[in-house]
Amino acid sequence: MSSVRFAPWVGAQYATVGFRGLRVLVVSESHYGDSRYERPDVTPEIIKALALGLRHKHTQGRFGRHPHYAKIFAATNNRSTAGVFNREQRACFWETVAYYNFIQQFMAKSRDKPPAGAWARGKPAFVEVLQVLQPELVLCFSSRNGARVRALSGSVPVAVVNHPSACFSYARANPVIAEGFEVALVRAAAGRSARFVETPTFCRWREATKSAEPACHKMPGNIKQARLERWADQMGEIDRLAALTLAQT
Repeated sequence: MSSVRFAPWVGAQYATVGFRGLRVLVVSESHYGDSRYERPDVTPEIIKALALGLRHKHTQGRFGRHPHYAKIFAATNNRSTAGVFNREQRACFWETVAYYNFIQQFMAKSRDKPPAGAWARGKPAFVEVLQVLQPELVLCFSSRNGARVRALSGSVPVAVVNHPSACFSYARANPVIAEGFEVALVRAAAGRSARFVETPTFCRWREATKSAEPACHKMPGNIKQARLERWADQMGEIDRLAALTLAQT
């Protein structure tokens, strides 16, 4: 049974075209908010709303594009602002990469430090993500999580920079990311990257990314209640199966 509670964002061209010809996995830390809003497809929903600026059909408000994703986008493109890119370029970027949050539970506030147990529970889930996505480069946007990500990523090149909301600087981050690309591209050119093998879990995550609706801001009451009940059922089933698997090992 999968230990991944929140499916990663998997761009439609991640495994075929990639970004700069590489399968690039972007890793950040966590989602935050009330635990009632935990749901399996929260990551692609958030990417569509906060990174791409898409609007849900039932929303009563609108999310603005979030600087967290703008900084990741700009730094990965070796720029110091996302403002030089248009909407189409942003969309193309996100279709060529994968994005995943290491912590598999909601943090109450954006600046809360994840407890030790949350980091520990994130490890097997991240290992599974690596096995399924088979990245050729991991970009870790969290210096306090860098050692874990490096240790778990094995021979895959890893570039570690500060979290976009924690003393982030393009002047420091961009050269580290650029060096990561250089190492990964040399490795790929030498034939040292494993051939990508598509798995049922990969197809499921890619389809979840494609079909996810943008996160809904200020949902009407009846829709909100129905969604909360559905999400609670979904997460309850995921946790039940995970506990059952753990008990059998």
